[in-house]
Amino acid sequence: MKTLRILFMSLVALSFFHAVNAQTFMDSLAREDHEIASSIAPYPADVRAAILNTSQYPQVLVKLERLQARTSQSFQDLVSGYPREDQQALYQASRYPELMNKFIAMGSGSNQVDALVKTYPEEIQKDLVTAYRGHFNDLVRMHDLYQSSQTSMQKIVSKYPADVQRDFQTIVSMPDIMTLLTDNIDVTVGLGEAYQTDPTGVKQHLDSLHDQLQQQNEKDLAVYKNQVENDPKLQEEMKKAADEFATQYNQPDPTYIVNNNYYDNSPYPYWFGYPYWYSSPIWYMQPAYFHTGFYYGPSGNMVVCGLPSHIYANWFFGIGYSHYPVMYRNYHTYYDMHNPRVVNGNVYRGFNHVSSRHFTTLARNPAFRSTEFNTQSNHVAAGRNTVPVGRSREMNSNPAGMNRSTPHFNNAMPQQHFNNAGFNHFHAQSFHSMGWQHAGGGGHFRR
Repeated sequence: MKTLRILFMSLVALSFFHAVNAQTFMDSLAREDHEIASSIAPYPADVRAAILNTSQYPQVLVKLERLQARTSQSFQDLVSGYPREDQQALYQASRYPELMNKFIAMGSGSNQVDALVKTYPEEIQKDLVTAYRGHFNDLVRMHDLYQSSQTSMQKIVSKYPADVQRDFQTIVSMPDIMTLLTDNIDVTVGLGEAYQTDPTGVKQHLDSLHDQLQQQNEKDLAVYKNQVENDPKLQEEMKKAADEFATQYNQPDPTYIVNNNYYDNSPYPYWFGYPYWYSSPIWYMQPAYFHTGFYYGPSGNMVVCGLPSHIYANWFFGIGYSHYPVMYRNYHTYYDMHNPRVVNGNVYRGFNHVSSRHFTTLARNPAFRSTEFNTQSNHVAAGRNTVPVGRSREMNSNPAGMNRSTPHFNNAMPQQHFNNAGFNHFHAQSFHSMGWQHAGGGGHFRR
């Protein structure tokens, strides 16, 4: 009898152990579901539809990822022996397959190249000419490599319906989304299975989450705009901080912040990858106002278009804030008004994530808070810009994909030239209001 009792208790304990583990596993899945949902939801409806459609074919995504690995390695082998400036020129040329076609069609040594590149962003025209005049044979090999990858992709997807083929073309043309799906392939599989089971429900969920995030973004931005517009001292500090942000990275690094708005939306191609010297994935050139969240109108007035970016926020809360007490107080007030609880369930990060991490650390660690505010006061008084004790490596890291050769923030432009398409795409990844717990979770895609 005693033996049976022990056996029964052991079975109960074992069942409880499995139940706890199962719940932990389900909680993990729920977090992953939230991550993929809140990462997808900010994109436009047509992009979300393409993501859902392609997520049903993870085997194709894996094949395309393998193809990309081979192609990008071949590209690296082609350019790696050249100086950084020449590599930069070839990377810039790779963003325009149609331009490579034109280069090759007119042959080497043509005098028409200067006129041809005038239709491309001013910041990269010199690079394009360098690529043509100094590396024509490399451009031919790049063209062949790109076309070979496109042909291979078409063979891979050719047996699927036309809409699936079209959506894979769309996703590959947006390499940030393609890598989002392949880097999180296990969650992508769950997304595809859920979409196959309940396509209407999954669409409705993402539509609802998209609307919630958009509404919250609009509310957050309205509050932020109002604070800026009614505080001349804050505006002055924002302008100075933006200038310092650009000046601090005035080094011979061939990455870019575009200081005018003639900015296109052509990424580095998925097949070749982004430049290896970027410390984080940057597929698109990014104008300065994407990071600072404002630009100057025709009359020199400040036009606020968004919250600061993740890169700018890391710089500000890492070392920049010590010179700008008005901005710092404003960001602290913004944080207090939202009473945030950060949801770390998203691939992307933004201003809210960084500010919440900063102020939460202050609130939870009195000793650190005392050191932080004393350090801030001392730095402001002394005019220094050293890194406070306790700053993370992420806070102090150099921005990736930034133009460190731009010494001043001179971002004036007519408002009608605002790059809505590029900014909206950037904003979809910037994890602004997604960092606050105002919008609903990601749902449970796995069934």
